[in-house]
Amino acid sequence: MSRIFTDFNIEYRLQTARLELRPPCPDDLSSLWPLVADPRLSQFLAWEPHANKEDTICMINSLLEAQKDGKGFHWVVIHEKIIVGLVSLIDVRRNHRAWTLNRAELAYWVAPAAQSRGYATEAAWAVMNFAFGRLAFHKLIVYHAADNPSSAHVVKKLGFRHVGNEREAFCKHGIWHDLSHYELLESEYYANNHI
Repeated sequence: MSRIFTDFNIEYRLQTARLELRPPCPDDLSSLWPLVADPRLSQFLAWEPHANKEDTICMINSLLEAQKDGKGFHWVVIHEKIIVGLVSLIDVRRNHRAWTLNRAELAYWVAPAAQSRGYATEAAWAVMNFAFGRLAFHKLIVYHAADNPSSAHVVKKLGFRHVGNEREAFCKHGIWHDLSHYELLESEYYANNHI
């Protein structure tokens, strides 16, 4: 069922029952800055809270550059015209030497004030459908800090299979954290969703 996908310059706005997903843009600075500056958001993430708006501008530019090069795909998550989070396909790997991989990591966050409303799950479903459909990925993976039960709850609702835990995978603020690893094949996604 896998297909080769080479056109990265496609329009990829997504819509769900409650959410609009679209690529980030420089005009999102004023909406994203207070979210990514909140230390509660980045507690288990690979980045620190943004210290200033320049950090946020650099983030937006980095996301746009990754999209342009087909190395990552990013969507701001909008509920009732307000940005509440971000969903991404990162670490895109199409090939490695003679191997075809066609895989990416699904990553997501929702602002603390908007959590526990199902936004991450709803937005991730739309991105997964796009990833296996339009982008022709063969596999999606998810990693999250093992001591982050909220992220574990989302990934299980999405139907990912737990592969295992990497012990003391990363250190943040002097504390070592285990990393939980999940994966989902294209065939499993379509079988589970009867598409």
